[in-house]
Amino acid sequence: MNCKPFVHCFDFINQKHAIVVFSDRRSATTFIYENRNSDSLSKYRIDGCLITDNGAKCDYLLLNCNKSISYFIELKGSDLIRAVDQIDRSIDLLIDSLTDFTVFARIVLTRVNTTDLKSAKYLRLEKRIQGLGGNLKKQCRQMTEMN
Repeated sequence: MNCKPFVHCFDFINQKHAIVVFSDRRSATTFIYENRNSDSLSKYRIDGCLITDNGAKCDYLLLNCNKSISYFIELKGSDLIRAVDQIDRSIDLLIDSLTDFTVFARIVLTRVNTTDLKSAKYLRLEKRIQGLGGNLKKQCRQMTEMN
């Protein structure tokens, strides 16, 4: 397992932070990771750093080094389908560097349009993430993940 798959764009690598907070002032959304087991974590910035082109990309990547789990994180306003596109493309571009990791996706929105939950894109990403051993979760305003 390589918990430093990327040599740049990290906020920290192999650290045992008790709580890691991801926030976006533009959308007032927050993702919180509670590291109760003191696992080694690595936090990367995807948007504008790991992926710099004009295409869709999500905001962050969090790696739990001890459990070989990756979290693709998107903090968004209300456009769930755009968030799905951003996570899907980020996985496409980065998955080859994360071959030993189970893939999870987390979307935190200011609000959710319930019709978006039936979208073919949403359902397709949900199935893809399940095929990579993880799951897709979305929540309004704040999401807390505990290990």
